[in-house]
Amino acid sequence: MTIVLHRFPLSHFSEKARAALDFKGLEYRIVEHQPGPEQIAIYRLSGQRKLPVLEHDGTVVADSTEIALYLERTFPDRRRLLPDDPSARLEVLALEAQLDDTLGRSGPLVWVRHAVRDERYLDALGAATTPLVSAGLRAMAAVVPIAEARLGAVQRRLDEAERTLRATLADLCARLETSRYLVGDEPSLADIAAVALVHPLKFPPSRHLFRPALAGASVHSIAEHPDLAPFFDFRDRFYRDHLQ
Repeated sequence: MTIVLHRFPLSHFSEKARAALDFKGLEYRIVEHQPGPEQIAIYRLSGQRKLPVLEHDGTVVADSTEIALYLERTFPDRRRLLPDDPSARLEVLALEAQLDDTLGRSGPLVWVRHAVRDERYLDALGAATTPLVSAGLRAMAAVVPIAEARLGAVQRRLDEAERTLRATLADLCARLETSRYLVGDEPSLADIAAVALVHPLKFPPSRHLFRPALAGASVHSIAEHPDLAPFFDFRDRFYRDHLQ
């Protein structure tokens, strides 16, 4: 059995697929890609340009959710991503889809908005990533505040993304006050989605990081906010208990 995960190193959706592989206890190999010309190879492999993409014994699967569902179907004897109870299963799938839509879409915008103002975070990324990535982040740090100040549409879009992200994380904190995991007392695909989709906002304690030195680097205004810290504490525990 050969499993290969193609990913963008800083991608939160790539991390979601990788976390599903870990949760299932499967052996796999990671192939790193960078946005740009390398996406031509991804198109040839999968018929589309987005990552993550999974290869398994001749089968090619794109999209983090489809990858997770494929793993659940293909390896039913491994730890389950979805509960057997039909109502709980529907709740897990609904929450996972919601998190893809909220954390998945809003997270990168909030990350950019705050990361470019957080010198400690920029320094950590610059030291742990490639010169090209570091230069790109520094360029964003110069451009994003100007665009936000001068273009009302940019500011409104970022404000909306931040409201969505903070409201979603507050809801997850509330869920964790009454239950061990996001849906009941057993971990599921909903937890995988939640902990992975905040990937660049606070890099997890994982040996599969693009650069090990990134572990713990966070956008402090989000990950260390007192109202949201309980979720990020849960995220770190989840990695230690269930992932690598």
